[in-house]
Amino acid sequence: MIIGIDIDNTITYTTEMIMHYATIYGKERGLNTVPDLSGYYLEECLGWSSESVDDFFALYLESIYREVRPKEHAAEVIQNLHRYHQIVLITSRNHMFPGIKQVTTEWLKVHGITYDELVLNATSNMHHFSKLNVCMQHKVNLMVEDHHDLAQELSAFIPVILFDYPYNKKVQNGSIYRVHNWIQVQNWIEQLCEDYGIA
Repeated sequence: MIIGIDIDNTITYTTEMIMHYATIYGKERGLNTVPDLSGYYLEECLGWSSESVDDFFALYLESIYREVRPKEHAAEVIQNLHRYHQIVLITSRNHMFPGIKQVTTEWLKVHGITYDELVLNATSNMHHFSKLNVCMQHKVNLMVEDHHDLAQELSAFIPVILFDYPYNKKVQNGSIYRVHNWIQVQNWIEQLCEDYGIA
């Protein structure tokens, strides 16, 4: 089986690291630092202007990706899956941000994340892109994701294992399987392999 895996908020605790730096940035500039976690983007969850968000990420994005913590059991479960399946990491991290590809590949190596291919966002949208074409091109059978819109789009074609967050609560259908940790991811993949007869 070919498994697609997102990085941020699936393998990592990215929201927590973003909010750590957003508190620093916001306090220095008199901006709101109390998030509404039902929103995904900083414009939604902190009420910041697009200009402030762009400036914030220009200052801190590389540090966020370098310092972010991996989720418990992520490395060991992915290593175990990699013994039997191909792993394609598909991330909205945009390669046009200076240093992002290097920081990402170094972080994956340091934290023992095994994979066959890494696909970064190559579109003009710096923070988001449709992953459906990438999944189709790489013949991905199943995607591990957290983003609400991406999960909805992908689930029309392939099963999606969705890490549960306040911002994706409204997304649900028969092809979306919610999880809270990587042990549950492994269990669902084993179950789906049986159900769909996928090797």
